[in-house]
Amino acid sequence: MPYEVQHCTLFNGWINTWYYAADDGVMKPETFATAEEAKAALDEFFEDLAEEVAAGQMASCDRDEFRVEYVPRSNTQQPTNQRGESP
Repeated sequence: MPYEVQHCTLFNGWINTWYYAADDGVMKPETFATAEEAKAALDEFFEDLAEEVAAGQMASCDRDEFRVEYVPRSNTQQPTNQRGESP
């Protein structure tokens, strides 16, 4: 069962904005096998973010802007543009 970390965006609502580069260089949406794994990744993200904020390199963001959500595999979409290519 895939879970993802979703971010509440102004125009698109709750979406997965976390991507990783696969071995072939294609960006793919990051998903997690369990909700606990996704929550741990989100906790780590906020720990890293706190360090960036403390160093003055980034503005803080509210944890309420993120959530862990179960998603069927068919709903996970890739971004329309990859590496500057046209959709």
